[in-house]
Amino acid sequence: MDKATLFTEYGSYHQDGRNRACHAVGIPLIVLGVMGVAHTRALGPVDLAVVIALATVLYYAFIDLRGALLSFVIFAALYALAIHLSWQVALGAFVLGWVFQLVGHRFEGTKPKFLENLIYLLIGPLYIFEEMFDSLTRAKRAI
Repeated sequence: MDKATLFTEYGSYHQDGRNRACHAVGIPLIVLGVMGVAHTRALGPVDLAVVIALATVLYYAFIDLRGALLSFVIFAALYALAIHLSWQVALGAFVLGWVFQLVGHRFEGTKPKFLENLIYLLIGPLYIFEEMFDSLTRAKRAI
């Protein structure tokens, strides 16, 4: 599927502003948690968090180069924070992120899109990061 199709499908499950706000908090917490826990495991000279982040960014590059670059920057910032967390704190961030996700979907009255197709576990961060970036750039232009 292409970006437009993926975003249209994902967006249809995220119309409620409260759900989008919960996702704007929850998704970065989940990514932070995954990176923090994955950082504790090495694959040769690199840790698993780097491998996961690079694989995800490569996938994003196939569907949206702008989103891949934006995600790379956000992943790098979250990784820089995650490597300083204990695995327990990282796991807590992961769990708290999912609580935000589930509360958001409760507001929306929909189930999470990834229950239909696991690819949406990867699309969620790309969608939210781009939405947040676009909101910030629109706000800056309005000033």
